[in-house]
Amino acid sequence: MSTTSDTGHDGESTRPLILWILPLVGATLIPGLVWTQVNQPYALHPGLVLTMTGFAAIFAGIALALLSSGFRRRLRWALGLTTVVVLVAFQWRGLAEIGAAVAGVVGLPVLSDLTPVTIAGLLLWVASRLADEWPFAALTGIGVLAVVGVLGIGALAIVAPAPPDIGTVTARPGSPDVLLLVLDGYARGDWLDEVYGYDNSPFLEELEARGFAVAYDATPNYSYTYASLSTILNLDYVFLPGGIDEPGRELMRAALTGATGMIPAFQQGGYEVTYFENAWGGSQCGSAIDRCIRHNLVSRSLWTIGQMTILAPVVNAVVMNPFTTVSLGQLQSLGEVISEPRSGERPRLTIAHVVLPHSPMLLDANCEFNRVDIQRVWGLGSEALQTARRANYVGQLECVNQVVLDALDVFLERYPTGVVMITSDHGPASTLLEDLPVDEQLDFTVQERMKILSAYRMPGCESTFRPDLTPVNGVRLLVNCVLGADLAPVMDVNNWISSNSEGEVEEMSLTR
Repeated sequence: MSTTSDTGHDGESTRPLILWILPLVGATLIPGLVWTQVNQPYALHPGLVLTMTGFAAIFAGIALALLSSGFRRRLRWALGLTTVVVLVAFQWRGLAEIGAAVAGVVGLPVLSDLTPVTIAGLLLWVASRLADEWPFAALTGIGVLAVVGVLGIGALAIVAPAPPDIGTVTARPGSPDVLLLVLDGYARGDWLDEVYGYDNSPFLEELEARGFAVAYDATPNYSYTYASLSTILNLDYVFLPGGIDEPGRELMRAALTGATGMIPAFQQGGYEVTYFENAWGGSQCGSAIDRCIRHNLVSRSLWTIGQMTILAPVVNAVVMNPFTTVSLGQLQSLGEVISEPRSGERPRLTIAHVVLPHSPMLLDANCEFNRVDIQRVWGLGSEALQTARRANYVGQLECVNQVVLDALDVFLERYPTGVVMITSDHGPASTLLEDLPVDEQLDFTVQERMKILSAYRMPGCESTFRPDLTPVNGVRLLVNCVLGADLAPVMDVNNWISSNSEGEVEEMSLTR
């Protein structure tokens, strides 16, 4: 290759550089300018996209310097290889599926991380051996658009339109503040005692001492969060038995973002709505939310990168798993947020979906990070390892118990007549194999997944409570109690649903 081409001082040699710059500018600026001007159908977080892009660029630069002798000498080639590096880096989910399959066959959970990293490393090594400028320039032009697009998708929430303008509404005199707290993956007391050897009755008794009625026979409406949580917020079932269709998905998005169901009902009743975002993409503030509680930018960026890229093992180890870090921070801030003085005369509905005590199990009873097993798929590994994970789950659950009680004490001290619903969306998953139909799961798996914590504090409405409430009927009772509505109960149905919204819904016959 000529010296002129290498040094980049003529017009011919600057073309690849231009091909890199234009897509970079366009891919970064155009979506931001467009999406920030449109309320629907996306809620973009531009700062998150830019922060994640910065993380990716730093990683790509370091990887390039280590792999390529041309890093200091050939700018255009360096930019092209940087794109290849970033593209490979953001294939973590696909590579991780290969790793999980290998780990399942071999029986070594560590391979679920080592396999994708090894594959990605080999791909990067192959890329570093290539040196032709024009192919890399073409890859760059397409690649930067793809990378920023992936970052954008990871950073935005699909948001349904807000409900129609309801105007100024005054709540009924004496209307209480309300808290809906969804604790992800929290098992029912009898299951914890029978299988985990843990007596959770002290926590349940503490709830009862604060005026709660515990649903000791509670079961969820669905086996996965996206269906269970959206059904709670919709006040009715979102997905019916059979194939999951697009109208059901639209209803799910509308409920999760406040366009239908519980949130507009409370706003119509004169309430201000506070909504906690979290690391899970489904719990994002829609345009109907009055007050949004968000995580800091760096924590959310690290969590997303730890899910999407080959940096996942590194991020999870260094930050002690951002998924858990972000969730713990959210839970610990709950008492402060829900007890803040009202911004006006309107009572407040606070909704918080906390992704704890959901795995990975990294917290002890004092909420300290001292666990090293970050495997979220419990079923991989020996029986001894699974037993250890259950013990770790108990430690994490004890942490959640104490923080929840502290938050409730702060809330109830300020609002003694406060109404609270605490429920889980589904049970743990110590033997769950995702995407298998219910008839191919172990009976143990089904029972564990479908026995959940559920408790209600509804002063003056205690007579409407029953111990076998599923969440959809529990939240309907809460609306009736607070808003004076007359929602009739729906059938308490348990449904097994796939881990994503592409599969089937199967109604179950479950012995409570």
